[in-house]
Amino acid sequence: MNIFKQVKESVTARQAAELYGLKVNRNGMTCCPFHNDKHPSMKVDKSFYCFACGAKGDVVHFVEKFFGVTPYEAAKKLANDFSIPIEIKQKKSNSI
Repeated sequence: MNIFKQVKESVTARQAAELYGLKVNRNGMTCCPFHNDKHPSMKVDKSFYCFACGAKGDVVHFVEKFFGVTPYEAAKKLANDFSIPIEIKQKKSNSI
């Protein structure tokens, strides 16, 4: 299993949004951090979607846009911030 799959199975966009300071109401709505939003227009659950600006994606894409990092850096940040153990597969060497 790769880091992206492990993170997506362990963390929702809502959990990430709340950890990084967004106030999510009980209906899963929050003000979108990707445009000048004064009223909640973004739905966050397992993934996210903004009804005003159209931003959408999974938890890795959310962190990527929120912090302006690459997808791999976003996945590593989520794994670190949520204490997700990442299995690193070692390539088999063909040495005799």
